Amino acid sequence: MIKRLYPLLGGLFISATALAQSSNDALLYSPLQPHGTARTQALGGAGVGLGGDYSSAHINPAGIAVFKTGEFLISGAVNINNNTSTWLPNPNGDKTTGNRSNFQVPNIGVIFATNKNSGRSTWNNITFSLGMDRLANYNNQIAIAGRNSNSSYSDSWVDDIFSGNKATQALGTDLGFSTGLIADFQPTGGGSKEPMSLASPKRQIGNLPSVDQRGTLKTEGGLNEYVFAIGGNYGDRLYIGASLNLPSINYKESLTWSEDDVSKAPNNNFSYFDYYKNLKRTGLGIGGKVGILYKVTDRFRVGGTFVTPTFYSLHDAITSELYSDVEDGKKEVSAFSVDQTNGYAVESDYNFTAPLRAAAGASYFFGNLQDPRSTQGFITADYEFVNQASGKFRMSDDKGTQNLLNNNINAIYRSTSNLRAGAELKFMSMYAVRAGFAWYANPYSNDAYNAGIDASRKVYSGGVGFRNKGFYADATYSYTQGNDRYQPYTVYEASLSPKAASLDYTRSNIMLTIGLKF
Repeated sequence: MIKRLYPLLGGLFISATALAQSSNDALLYSPLQPHGTARTQALGGAGVGLGGDYSSAHINPAGIAVFKTGEFLISGAVNINNNTSTWLPNPNGDKTTGNRSNFQVPNIGVIFATNKNSGRSTWNNITFSLGMDRLANYNNQIAIAGRNSNSSYSDSWVDDIFSGNKATQALGTDLGFSTGLIADFQPTGGGSKEPMSLASPKRQIGNLPSVDQRGTLKTEGGLNEYVFAIGGNYGDRLYIGASLNLPSINYKESLTWSEDDVSKAPNNNFSYFDYYKNLKRTGLGIGGKVGILYKVTDRFRVGGTFVTPTFYSLHDAITSELYSDVEDGKKEVSAFSVDQTNGYAVESDYNFTAPLRAAAGASYFFGNLQDPRSTQGFITADYEFVNQASGKFRMSDDKGTQNLLNNNINAIYRSTSNLRAGAELKFMSMYAVRAGFAWYANPYSNDAYNAGIDASRKVYSGGVGFRNKGFYADATYSYTQGNDRYQPYTVYEASLSPKAASLDYTRSNIMLTIGLKF
């Protein structure tokens, strides 16, 4: 029997590669980048203690109560993502690059204000907002390549034989048997026959010194939050607000994986295989926010917001296909996990609860606030707390997988503190320049799991704005830099698992928001 080991990290990695759901998925529902209008993103995403921008509906709903007139806005953006990976030794160069660009509409919204009074001891206005904001943009691409003398991606399919999970086996193991890539062999030294992969350098019965491996992971889609918010203004000093949040997730993931015999020998039972796996995930959620904003003085504001845990109902659909040549005279043989009659081989419905979030912010205004034509501005900063380890899967028909995933989330994630700050300078009552910075802390608690990589992200941003006679336009550029890891697969026999690839990630975002007041 193949030796099966279950070290801590092996178990964690398995959850990320062998199951339709993954403990890594917990971060899909947790924004790791600034969001909001172009103005807010130019300020590094800060806005908890500011108000007066549509983004308040998605950051601190009390901030929409600053509005005393109606407003409609829409934004467009272009994102350019780039990942440079370092993995196994690669004869063609140690670094591999993946990049992906896309256009999106990150937000659209409308604000209605009922301006009734102007006293210091009365409710002056009640404000409503309705709209959408993109909390996360999933469009990205990771590419890795290297030469491996220990294992093959297909080794994970052999290990899946012992998992008892028929759905997982349908995506890889069954395809391996159908194409002859996996077969039963007599181990060296005797004993009963056991399944082995002909692409595995260490496990194969034959002479296969190493394989060249290439993988590309493409992701697309986004997490859009639809919000109805209400805010009240008491005495132009105290602002309170609440919102109903309905996030919608649309996520697609496409994996292409290829392996080739380095030796090109014609009689060692393996030439190549190409594997493709596609995941489509859709879902809806529900949650809420409550917030407060207070003008300590005309120049100084403070605010706070609390985001309830968000409950998601999710659906996954996965297909896979395999093409291989094992030098048995049949040339390339193919197998599919799906056909036109039966639909997807693997479909699952489950729930996920995203962690609560809490944030506090402050703003200071400078300049002559009584003269709109004078030069004036503000600085603003936010602190946000997120307990990433409190995310939880709920699977009514698979408690074993549910417990495994939740234990992994608790083990590999931790509570994080995120910081955002920005400043705006306005002159001639029409023009503004802005700058901002955001820092999202490393969400991982286990350095070994994350290959010792600090996965924090830094975001630098700047922008300009124009306002005149009820029309405004804001343009922003932001640059995100961070590091991460990518584990393509693991083997139960831990010594055969390849190390995780280290990633240098950058993202450029060019955004324009236009709006009309009414």
